[in-house]
Amino acid sequence: MVLTVFGVDYAFEVLAWDDIVVWLAVVAILAGSIGALAQKDLRKMLTFLIIAEVGYMVGGVWLADSTGMTGTIFHIVADAFMTLCVFLFAGIVFTKTGARDIYAVEGLFKKMPFTMVGFLVGALSLIGIPPTAGFFSKWYLIQGGINSGNWEYVVALLISSLVNAVLFFRIIEIAFFGKKPADGHGHHDDHGHGHDKISEASLTMLIPLWGTAAILLAIGLYNKELVSIIQDFLGQVNFAVGMR
Repeated sequence: MVLTVFGVDYAFEVLAWDDIVVWLAVVAILAGSIGALAQKDLRKMLTFLIIAEVGYMVGGVWLADSTGMTGTIFHIVADAFMTLCVFLFAGIVFTKTGARDIYAVEGLFKKMPFTMVGFLVGALSLIGIPPTAGFFSKWYLIQGGINSGNWEYVVALLISSLVNAVLFFRIIEIAFFGKKPADGHGHHDDHGHGHDKISEASLTMLIPLWGTAAILLAIGLYNKELVSIIQDFLGQVNFAVGMR
């Protein structure tokens, strides 16, 4: 809104809000990541991660760097499918188990392998592991942060990626090895049933999940083409004004 009302030159050079907004983005990134760590409810955890993801994109715009802007638009595209992928997974887990706790995924790699593989792609993308889309969007955002000298943004992004790794590898560990909480009370104890009767998700659930996962891989594998489109767009709208 600030850019729309005041224009790029005025917002970056006269108002000099870029450093302030980048710091606010850093706070959002760290708050979202730390908040996610404290959650056991799968959907609440993912919601906190969205706060961090928004921080990525807001900070990327206000880096006032063309590479950072490229990364921001790339991340907007990638994040739409990353968050959709993991929320589809959360919805499938709730539908099949009736629970939202992260321990509801206990042992699901054996019961729902196709669902878990789809989730794995979304999780790796949110962490930022190649060749998924999330790696390349974060790469450009980090480069933008370095170019603009906003090291606090770079550090926050790396910390957030590390937190994502902890969160998602914990879920993967629970799903693959079937590890329960220390007190021995998993989801099935709370609801009076285990995973014995759980079967793979239906095609109506799997097709959207696998579709988003495939798009994430395609964006990652064809990242140069997407970057070229983004850079052409930025050139056409002359958004490079005021950029470093």
